Amino acid sequence: MNIDFFKKELDGILSKKRYEHSIRVLETALSLGKIYNADLNKIALASLLHDYAKEFTKEELLKISNDYFRDETKDYLTNVEILHSYVASYIAKEKFKIYDDEILNAIKFHTTGRKNMSLIEKIVYIADAIEPKRNYPHVEKIRDLALVDLNKAILLEVNKKIEYLIKGDYIIHVNSIEMRNWLLKIS
Repeated sequence: MNIDFFKKELDGILSKKRYEHSIRVLETALSLGKIYNADLNKIALASLLHDYAKEFTKEELLKISNDYFRDETKDYLTNVEILHSYVASYIAKEKFKIYDDEILNAIKFHTTGRKNMSLIEKIVYIADAIEPKRNYPHVEKIRDLALVDLNKAILLEVNKKIEYLIKGDYIIHVNSIEMRNWLLKIS
């Protein structure tokens, strides 16, 4: 399947705002992929499909999460921001017959990260956080870091995300904490 196929598919299912975000993530991820000599085809597929389920209803997200990711999502069932990534990976596999674990994991963990992420996973994760329309404190510094040191960029991003979640009294996914600690060890 080619990229144009997926763009057309997304254009039919996502709102204009979400579709444009997915295209910006694609462009950002491909730019980073060129810098880090990553597989651009894998990056393109994961980037385009990362938010495929973002606008599903809460009921749809809960059903698929309970049916296919019960153990992984049981503590986060009230957080659709996390569930949509699991469901999108399911859709990529079941609907589009994508069986590549790097692509599926990049989709599945694009919101939380995880320890031992592959290069593809790192690129999609950070591209989602720094695409050009993202606007939050420190995003420019994270963008600049991503061009020279992916691990440090992700570490700064997750540190700022955790600070935000703590201030808002939100649940922090264990994958984000484990990713942060792993990055500290390898950086």
